[in-house]
Amino acid sequence: MRRELRADLLRRAEEDQAARRAVESGWELVTSVDAGNLAWLKNVVAEVGWPGRAMVGEDGAHAAWLLAQHADRDPAFQRRCLELMTEAAARGEASRAEVAYLTDRVLVAEGQPQEYGTQMMGRKEGWVARRLRDPEHVDDRRAGMSLGTMAEYVAEMERAYGPASLTRVQCGGCGRGISVWPSGGDEKPRAACQACGWTAALVTGRPDED
Repeated sequence: MRRELRADLLRRAEEDQAARRAVESGWELVTSVDAGNLAWLKNVVAEVGWPGRAMVGEDGAHAAWLLAQHADRDPAFQRRCLELMTEAAARGEASRAEVAYLTDRVLVAEGQPQEYGTQMMGRKEGWVARRLRDPEHVDDRRAGMSLGTMAEYVAEMERAYGPASLTRVQCGGCGRGISVWPSGGDEKPRAACQACGWTAALVTGRPDED
């Protein structure tokens, strides 16, 4: 096992989550942490390949997935991580459930329907999955990736985070806070600031993973 690499992964994953817990003070910290983690993970992958369970342990492999899940600023690299994780999962070196989460993250970013319904959004009617391929058979696909049913997932979201609520984002133009319901259907969710006209696409997943 590469103990130093595992320690670095765990530290960076904790910084990732700490930044997101402090998001009410602004997204600048999240942006900075994600950028640093992205550059670092790219170097790691180039040097040693995907850090799987044998290399960095179960918790280290989970941390590597978390950093890849938040590598949205480099879609090509994020998809490469998905390819490497998929290969690792076939060897028992990565979690199939985490591959499902990253698959949906990549697909949503590419404007495609997700496979497993892991990317959720809050609507007035409650927690709902973003655009989803073949919804009638999603539970079969989820079972194949060691995930529970969509109904169980929604119930878990409600227990952990309460009822769906407006998403709070910071305007990238004037810095004001904006409360929005993400768009539904085939549209990519967007935030719009009425004060300065700034707009941005939203990528949503579980609240503790965004």
